[in-house]
Amino acid sequence: MKKTMRKELKIGLLLFAIFNLANLMINHLLPEIPALHFILGGLAGLAFCQTIIGILPETTYLKLKKLKKNL
Repeated sequence: MKKTMRKELKIGLLLFAIFNLANLMINHLLPEIPALHFILGGLAGLAFCQTIIGILPETTYLKLKKLKKNL
């Protein structure tokens, strides 16, 4: 059985990579601006949520998708 990654996991990993690159740049160039750190925190949280959704077992993932569709 071939398992492929879900699109949520791919998005989460991409966002986490973007977060790491942006964090590296911002910490060296503009460390004193708190708004940028707030945005980076939001980006990290979004990446974490997408990654968690992407690695859920199939039954739980389908329940979550069904719940999302009903809202």
